[in-house]
Amino acid sequence: MKKLLILLLFTFTFLYSKTFTEIKFIGDVDTITGEFDRATLLKVCHIDYPAIYKIWKSNPTFEESQIKLFKESLEKYAHSMGYYRAKISATTDNSTIYLKIQKNQPIKIASISLDREFERLSPLQKGERFRTVDFSDTKKSIVDFLEQHGFPAYKMNAKAYVDLDEYHVDVNISIDKGGKRYFSTTDINNSSQIDNELIEEQIVYNEGDLYNVLKLEESYENIYQLGVFEKISMEADLNNSEGKAPINLTLKEGRTKEFASNLGYDTEDGARGGVEYIDHNFFGNLREFKAWLHISQRGYNTGTSFYDPWIKTPFIGRLSFFNELSYSKWDYDSYIENLFTERVTFGKSLIGLEHYFGFQMEHSEIETGIPTFLAGNYLINSLFYRVEIDNRDSPIDAKNGYFTSLYVEKAMKQIGSEIDYLKVMGEARYIKEFKPMVFAGKVKVGTISQPTPPFKHFFLGGAMSNRGYEYRDLGQHLGGYPIGGVSMIDASFESRYYLTDLFSVVGFFDSSKLSQEVNDFSTEWYNAYGVGVRYLSVIGPLRLDIGYPIEGGLALHLGIGQVF
Repeated sequence: MKKLLILLLFTFTFLYSKTFTEIKFIGDVDTITGEFDRATLLKVCHIDYPAIYKIWKSNPTFEESQIKLFKESLEKYAHSMGYYRAKISATTDNSTIYLKIQKNQPIKIASISLDREFERLSPLQKGERFRTVDFSDTKKSIVDFLEQHGFPAYKMNAKAYVDLDEYHVDVNISIDKGGKRYFSTTDINNSSQIDNELIEEQIVYNEGDLYNVLKLEESYENIYQLGVFEKISMEADLNNSEGKAPINLTLKEGRTKEFASNLGYDTEDGARGGVEYIDHNFFGNLREFKAWLHISQRGYNTGTSFYDPWIKTPFIGRLSFFNELSYSKWDYDSYIENLFTERVTFGKSLIGLEHYFGFQMEHSEIETGIPTFLAGNYLINSLFYRVEIDNRDSPIDAKNGYFTSLYVEKAMKQIGSEIDYLKVMGEARYIKEFKPMVFAGKVKVGTISQPTPPFKHFFLGGAMSNRGYEYRDLGQHLGGYPIGGVSMIDASFESRYYLTDLFSVVGFFDSSKLSQEVNDFSTEWYNAYGVGVRYLSVIGPLRLDIGYPIEGGLALHLGIGQVF
């Protein structure tokens, strides 16, 4: 009989439990932003509304039984913010839960016991409201300071005594720094097919340097970015009585071969797909072999590449080596280009910069019925040089930093080229975050020393260029087709506003020049403005931009990756 009554009670509660469609916070709350604003209180209650762009998802609903949990969560949060006498109450109407917050008097700090050396690291102040987050930040700041200044063997005892009767808090933090430690030898236990010399290159501290955990973390990240290890253990031995901190580094190689396929669409190439095979440790020492086939509505590209990061030479020291062999057939509307390319690149780090130089062979077969585009076969052999500085925090989704590069390409008949020219391109980008916004700008300038066939021209317009124009469609046209130019300036300015960590809206202004004359930068500007959206997916930022040229019209661009 007892079990039957319990079952009936449960059934009655389930059937007649009220459902609410809205929740409101009233009382001592912040209207726009603050510790008790709506967004913060929703997180405290573990309530997640879908982002505005997820129109396919419905808003959450709430059961009467959840009200108690909401009140408990809000009470705990109020205590953590220093309101130990806060009162949380709830009322309802037909569709809404009203959660009323009365903060009442905050608890304050009566005393702080902390060595003067560390006072500047603490946001805690005598006579001010006590917040748990400030106490936690104080401990973290002290730990960070010690571990970054040679005291990793510290001992800390931190207590916050909350007296609810006297209604105050006493903070007591005692610290024994221990002796200073200095980096000692690094013992590398390496079972991979990678020489220790390549591993040591990733280590940014030197033996005898003052211990700094940031250098240890940077070294770990450098080794991780090599992409070939499934296990990395980097531990400091802090038990040495002489102040030395030897590092034990253990590495285990993981899977280095991968096969990948992809399908997608963008507004430049249309529907596209491809397959790739990559071996990230081809015959050891981080050599990489890659083979691919990419197909789109415009054509296809296939090829192989080989990269060796470590070639020793007797006179100029270590070089990297990269060789790419590819064939592509691409339809540019006005002409079809069948292109066979071999590109041999050597790399050298010098005076803090990455320098690349090498040889390029291109055999182009141009198919066209338009005389301007000069159908025929062309053999172009050139030497090239590139130098760059990349100080961005991410090459895929940068929010801070800068990037600069200079590229010089010289084709000449002395090495078998049928065309003789000098191409120079320079680029600069700058990105800066002011949460929740990111501002970015880039400028690219290029020139070719003499007139060349149109297929070697600069072309502007598209998702990664001036977004007010379709792909390669900016500038002078002949017979309805763009012919590019031999002098160009391409500039873009963008602001991104992050609605969430993954979703942002964008406003931009792009401006370009393109001339048929050598070293001519006096032509008119092609200006455009527009808006866009970004969604940070697992494969990179998905990007949709709509650009509007000043003279009218619009262009739609869909792609992956930031413009900057």
